[in-house]
Amino acid sequence: MMELGRVAGVARALIPRSGNEVGRGPTANLALEEALFLKNEGLVLRVWENEESVIIGRGQLANFETDVDYCQAHRIPIVRRFTAGGAVYNGPGNVNWSVFVARSMTSGRLRYDSSPHSIFRVASRPILLALAASGVAAWLDPPNRILTSEGKISGIAAYVSRKGFLCHGTLLVAADLEKVRALTTPSAQAIERKYTRSRDTKTANAGLDVDSFIRNVVSTVADESGLAVETSAPEAEELELMRELVATRYSDVAWNLGDPFAWRDRVAPAVVR
Repeated sequence: MMELGRVAGVARALIPRSGNEVGRGPTANLALEEALFLKNEGLVLRVWENEESVIIGRGQLANFETDVDYCQAHRIPIVRRFTAGGAVYNGPGNVNWSVFVARSMTSGRLRYDSSPHSIFRVASRPILLALAASGVAAWLDPPNRILTSEGKISGIAAYVSRKGFLCHGTLLVAADLEKVRALTTPSAQAIERKYTRSRDTKTANAGLDVDSFIRNVVSTVADESGLAVETSAPEAEELELMRELVATRYSDVAWNLGDPFAWRDRVAPAVVR
């Protein structure tokens, strides 16, 4: 029998189960994102939670995007993801969503594209539809923010190659917004333009029922892709690659807190930076 993620006409949905996603820890959760991208051959939806942490973008300097001393004093991990964009909060009251689309996905509304603006628009559409079905009026503020009338509820980042794309984002549901602001307000100090800077933006909570949102997003992904969506778990080869990435990069202080351009020759280049 073919593995679930390889069956034609079937998409995979990886959703939280009894805190297992949280139990992996921030470094493993971010490494799993990269592993899922590298191994994906179809369509994968992941909804996941993370322990309290600050997640910075691929091209950022941690010292300019969060209070590193505060985080270290309070044992709040700072982890660099392999996608672009700004710093975001993970932790209590926040849910993350991820959509992985392989290049072989060429039909349906949820299909492969290499244009950053198209990726954000295509991947956020099922999220917006699920939010609407959950009673939340929200919209995409191009290129990569989901807003309500109260403020930003989701920051989005993407990575695309000739193999496929990953688009993922946060979803503030019931977070401590004062803490979110304290941990993700960037320094006003100017630095070289090659480094990505976060934007100081008013945030808000979506205030929805997470279980209902998950059901709705699974349904909208099925509608947008034209595929059956079956609940799954990470496969053995994905977990093996996740552990390798943790050991070689995601647990390395130099990767998380150092100069991202020092890793240029050790990380696969992306079309979206």
